[in-house]
Amino acid sequence: VVACLIIVLALVWTMPEIPKTVKTGEICLPSEIGPLKCGSTADLLHGYLEREIATKYDEVKRQDHKKQENHLKKVSARLMNIYDKSFWEMKPAAKLTGKEQPDLRKTDSNADMVPIREWCNGRELYDTKGFIRYGIRYRNGRLVVPVDGTYFIYSNLDFFESCNPSSGLPDIKDINKPIKHGIFKFNILEGEENELVSNVQPHTISTNRYYNSYSSYVSSLAELKAGDELSVKVSNITY
Repeated sequence: VVACLIIVLALVWTMPEIPKTVKTGEICLPSEIGPLKCGSTADLLHGYLEREIATKYDEVKRQDHKKQENHLKKVSARLMNIYDKSFWEMKPAAKLTGKEQPDLRKTDSNADMVPIREWCNGRELYDTKGFIRYGIRYRNGRLVVPVDGTYFIYSNLDFFESCNPSSGLPDIKDINKPIKHGIFKFNILEGEENELVSNVQPHTISTNRYYNSYSSYVSSLAELKAGDELSVKVSNITY
């Protein structure tokens, strides 16, 4: 009994002193800067409840985040057991090989660069090393991206041009116009086409005097959005 009385007296002694004069419409509540604060009932209650609710919300949020992490770990382990490592490798990917191109369109006759419009796709890919996987679509000579993300894009082409046997010079109208090769993207929502990566080479004199051959490889990391359409363009499709 003596011990209980001592504890009660200690609690009473350490409690903050309540102001002797509290007006009507006022209240005293614990504050963030001190033991007690007296003032307007509405204002103090609003602030006090706001602090308490924020604390409880943060705690609930932490618990929910922890539950989500535990759930993801369990689901990941179960999916890994079902699909092995291939589940995490199911990323959009495609590789196409070219084929004979159609005649040049009139609208492209004076263009600086023209798109390669035909690629092996569908069943034609069975006879090549190409593929289209996990959401990538082929449409009118373009690859359509299914989801936002960082993509590695590349293109490799070989060009051949005829030359004048007497001089070895390229048999073209304008030798000063270089050979261009690049990858472009288009999104119907933006309505404009942008160059992602390109390569430019000058014409050279043929060593065999009959034809020239050029190799061009371009690659880059690109931030793409769902719906972006990728195409390959060259300065002269007859090459």
